[in-house]
Amino acid sequence: GVGIVDRDKVITGENIKAGDVLIGLPSTGVHSNGFSLVRKIVLERQNMKLDQYVDELGMTIGECLLTPTRLYPRPCLPIIKNFTVKGMVHITGGGFYENIPRVLPKGVGVDIDVTAWPQLPIFGLLQKWGNVDAKEMYRTFNMGIGMILALPAQQAAQALEILKAAGEQAYQIGQVVSGEAGVELV
Repeated sequence: GVGIVDRDKVITGENIKAGDVLIGLPSTGVHSNGFSLVRKIVLERQNMKLDQYVDELGMTIGECLLTPTRLYPRPCLPIIKNFTVKGMVHITGGGFYENIPRVLPKGVGVDIDVTAWPQLPIFGLLQKWGNVDAKEMYRTFNMGIGMILALPAQQAAQALEILKAAGEQAYQIGQVVSGEAGVELV
């Protein structure tokens, strides 16, 4: 995707501060990230065929892995227009640990509540099949959250209501805390 934005409307993350809230929008699956590890787990370690049906997924492993990457303009643009979105993070390759710190200014980090959203079955299966450490899962994959918005805490509930009214699932997944620009999973 390609877009354009006026320079004065660029969301840089520079105004993010402790106390701000993180709202997560769900992904549709692995998107296009971590496929070297996915191939190793699914094709080599599990010796699966891509047309193999997996009950937990309700489809073949190939159909699940090729579910198109979700795009986020439709849910994000109304939030950007009506709220003070201080930062946006697309959870791509590098997962939570590499993508979130890119938008954080010095002096703040984030605490992410990993129980705040339902995990898609593919991630649990990949973790089990590949015996992958939980931290590595969050370093490599989106774990079911494809986009994160940072807003002032007092705007979060209303933003979530607007997203819900538009038929969008969204979750308050964490908060910005004083400290180093890192990610703490809680």
